[in-house]
Amino acid sequence: MDSNGRRSKLEIFVDILDCVGKGIEGPTRIMYRANLSWIVLQNALDTLMANGFLVEKGESKRRAYHLTEKGLQVLNHFKHVKNELLVNPTLNSNQSR
Repeated sequence: MDSNGRRSKLEIFVDILDCVGKGIEGPTRIMYRANLSWIVLQNALDTLMANGFLVEKGESKRRAYHLTEKGLQVLNHFKHVKNELLVNPTLNSNQSR
């Protein structure tokens, strides 16, 4: 998050991938769980699909999103990085160098 408390596009993308990875497939549920507006969600979903991280399945009224293998790999990578940052005590200290 930046100093204004806003998430970057990267953070929004990872939040969406995380929701879908946890089995939240419908756009409205993703929107609420990721705490996004409808327009921001739609733009992010379009970007994630265009780049091969998500696929859309379902009928016209019942859309559902699923991770692709590429999306799963990216999500796992970010989870690993997050865990490394939280576990590494030298990164968590407030020491200045």
